Amino acid sequence: MRISTDDGRFGLILTPAGDPWDARFFRFQLIVDSIIMGDSEPCILGSMMLTLQNMARLEDPRLGQPDADPAATLSVLRSDAALNDPSLLGAAESLDHCLVRGYVHGANAIVIGEPAEPPVGTRTPHVAVMSLHDFQAIVTAATHYWEEAQRDARLDPLNR
Repeated sequence: MRISTDDGRFGLILTPAGDPWDARFFRFQLIVDSIIMGDSEPCILGSMMLTLQNMARLEDPRLGQPDADPAATLSVLRSDAALNDPSLLGAAESLDHCLVRGYVHGANAIVIGEPAEPPVGTRTPHVAVMSLHDFQAIVTAATHYWEEAQRDARLDPLNR
């Protein structure tokens, strides 16, 4: 299941892992600035879905326009202890090779992602800014899909 904004700049991709994995395992990827982030390794999504549903509200004025200078915004997030931890979105194993941050600022949800390699300063950060309403609609739809897929798999007598 791929759920995204109309412009495709932000979204979530959830795919049940299937055999030999049980119903808790999904392939999970983020779409940030139209770039797919995350690998195809199955993971358990409970922590990631909870993190997305409860993304931190960070009203620091330095974070209001991340698309104008993504590197400067990331620098602020990394250097300020009060902003660093709440902005981290790496709760899914499939994001191990990406550094993804997200927060709510004003009426917008903001997600910034970059590959974990090469070294800091040479990476290309990708930014998706959308209305909080659109973000919540995507996360809610993904959560419902994830919960239903698990429920359906548990009801299937052939699923182990």
